[in-house]
Amino acid sequence: MEEYRKNNQNNEEYEPYESWGTIETAVNVGSATRPAFGATGRGYSEVVYGEDVEERKYLLTIIGCLAWGFLVNLLMCIALGKSLAETQSGSFLALVVPLQIVSCFMNAFSKKAITKFIAYNMLVVPMGLEIAFVVGVMAEVGLMTAVTMALVGTLVIGAVMFAMAYVKPEVFLSLGKTLLIVTIAAIPAAILIAIFAPAAYAAMDILFILLFALWLGFDISRAMAQPKSMANAITSAFDVYYDLAYIFLRLLLIMAKNSSRK
Repeated sequence: MEEYRKNNQNNEEYEPYESWGTIETAVNVGSATRPAFGATGRGYSEVVYGEDVEERKYLLTIIGCLAWGFLVNLLMCIALGKSLAETQSGSFLALVVPLQIVSCFMNAFSKKAITKFIAYNMLVVPMGLEIAFVVGVMAEVGLMTAVTMALVGTLVIGAVMFAMAYVKPEVFLSLGKTLLIVTIAAIPAAILIAIFAPAAYAAMDILFILLFALWLGFDISRAMAQPKSMANAITSAFDVYYDLAYIFLRLLLIMAKNSSRK
């Protein structure tokens, strides 16, 4: 690790950090939770879970949940990023996928806002561990500029998709089934490529960013169109958080791999 950092600071050629493969595989496999969630919780529904609430309260609930999730992730990066990176092992990420799957199904099948909020936190914490690990490794090797670029890229994608969903929500709402089919088809292909042909994975990185950007547009459109209830507000926050966090992770990996080749 120390030699890697010195070579990076001297702008000399260096080999990628040994755990990038572990990190990338974890992110790839983690994306398999999307079809599991999509098959059960996606698609516009007329069902109202709980009593209707005012639109202002509905929107504030979504914003509040998103702010809470990203604040937790920020604090995890600050408190745990360095220690996770120093382990030079991503073995703990084996817990990420099961927790994400459980949270997805809890959120999809539950009709109570409190259960959905518990599911949301069950997504935020393992996702935060994953983000903290990747950011911690990048900080250790002097790639914080790449982290900043990934964050800016995520914010730009989020802003663009919000604007597009606001203007043409019906377009994104019509894409739900198509996105689900494409995602399910892409998951096994991505996992196989990540394991057996990692050098060819650059195209999959771009595909998944585009795919989750479209999911983000769909989720924002559905949040605006569906009945206004506390349960639906938390579900919308769950969806949007997952999309943005996943896009951020993908951009981090792209930035890290590009920096390792310089």
